[in-house]
Amino acid sequence: MDIKIISVGKLKEKYLKQGIDEYMKRLKPYAKVKIEEVPDEHAPEHLSDAEKKR
Repeated sequence: MDIKIISVGKLKEKYLKQGIDEYMKRLKPYAKVKIEEVPDEHAPEHLSDAEKKR
């Protein structure tokens, strides 16, 4: 089984990275897991209707 996790932004906290590493180690025998981090996109405070729909 292949699992792909897409996360927004990057992790900065060390304890979260350690937790993710532990779960990745546990899942490895059962599934191929890949984590993809995409950059966070900041939205302006006031969105137009077209931007809200998108």
